[in-house]
Amino acid sequence: MVKHLHSVLTLVLGFFSVAASAQAPATVTKPDDGYYRIVNARQRTDGKQYVYVTGKIAAQPNATKAEAMTLPGTVIHLKTENNSKNPNWLDVTKLRSQGVDVINGYLNPAIAQVNEALKNRLKAQLGTFVGTAAYYGINAEVIGKWDLKMHMQPVTTPDGRSAYYAFATVPSMQPVVDFYDEFAIRAKFGAGIAGQIKAAVRGLSNDLYLALEAKNPDKVWDAVQVLALAKIATTEYNNTEIMDVVRRYFGVDRINQGRTYYLMSGALKKIEKGRAYNPSDLANTSHNEYDGALPKFDFVNNNTTDQWFGAELPVVKDAAMWILEKVDDTNYFGVKPSTNMRGRDGKYYTTLYVDFPFQIKGDVKAYTIEGVEAKNADGYYFAKVKKLAQQGDVVPAQTAVVLECNSTNPADNQLLPQGDEKFNPSDNRLCGTFFGEAINGLTVKDGTGAEHNVTRDNIRAFNINTADSRNPIGFIGVR
Repeated sequence: MVKHLHSVLTLVLGFFSVAASAQAPATVTKPDDGYYRIVNARQRTDGKQYVYVTGKIAAQPNATKAEAMTLPGTVIHLKTENNSKNPNWLDVTKLRSQGVDVINGYLNPAIAQVNEALKNRLKAQLGTFVGTAAYYGINAEVIGKWDLKMHMQPVTTPDGRSAYYAFATVPSMQPVVDFYDEFAIRAKFGAGIAGQIKAAVRGLSNDLYLALEAKNPDKVWDAVQVLALAKIATTEYNNTEIMDVVRRYFGVDRINQGRTYYLMSGALKKIEKGRAYNPSDLANTSHNEYDGALPKFDFVNNNTTDQWFGAELPVVKDAAMWILEKVDDTNYFGVKPSTNMRGRDGKYYTTLYVDFPFQIKGDVKAYTIEGVEAKNADGYYFAKVKKLAQQGDVVPAQTAVVLECNSTNPADNQLLPQGDEKFNPSDNRLCGTFFGEAINGLTVKDGTGAEHNVTRDNIRAFNINTADSRNPIGFIGVR
């Protein structure tokens, strides 16, 4: 959510990049670069605390530990760096699951794209020389004062467990106001350039222009929020759950410029009593309350000066804390074949397509398909099966496989994520999808990297034909 607000701000105001500085070395111990499950620290009676990625822009902390053991979307590749300014912070540099990479797949490319657009727009508006000078001025006076990264900070839960806050900061509009004041109001580069800047801003939004002229950062942010909602409505983020949260909070002073927001599970309720917050008399004064009815993402801010409702973060406590659970032999990932998928050889079969490479830990064999044999005398088309890996071997990332198991117990069929999500071309003709999708309009890649448009006529799904006693398991047409 916050990363998209950053992108919107860039498109609206033309001020965007990554803040950089070299300060004292950080002292926080980084978690190892690897695969984790991220667990909300607030204990729930239904156990729904594990972050589960279910789509390109869809994730919620709503899986149980038992469910997470077999859900690839709960396996998250996390990589961090020590923050160069604050020794207690970590910067998140990779946050990826099932092909969804929040940092490198969404945020960083958006930064590069908008940065280039900013350069071109300034040159077109002000000319090459002045436009280039203005761009570097913005980098120094505005962008360099913004922190647009996703951070983690170690914290201890009330019951003594090690956890992290996950947070980001909405940029302050004060540097924008100061920059506008210097170059548009006080006309540092002359009245001509000042007039061009004012005309450009007025062309975007008259409310934004009036707020900048009034030198009011809060009013600037109000105008930006309106523009942001209009921009979001034209993107793939529209009508997603996380954007529903953003819409609910825009215009009601819940997302404020310069404020830091902490990711949480659950919700925060504002209890209005008509009187200012008094911690000694909550029954009769306005205050914040934690609502843990639903295991859904939300956020609270770091404001400690709210005299009407009081602070937010202390109220939600460990609901805003997240535990990293390393995927290993104890907190394993495994497959659970259906009891119906039992072959004539007594083995159980299932398919798997995951973003990460994995080592086979259990007594499991992985197969790929390299083609289809000609129809035999009995009318069968047999797949050209190749054994790819067995216990101790590693299956490359993004490789669709058929798995042969001796058991339906995930503990017996453990697969250990390891390495990077690098695609390795092969002769494998199997295709897969990371998330459930409709057949109409679906495009998939096989092991060679070739793309295929899926139709009901050309798709064959791994399944069992109970009417066929000779060869019940195979790839069957979808109706």
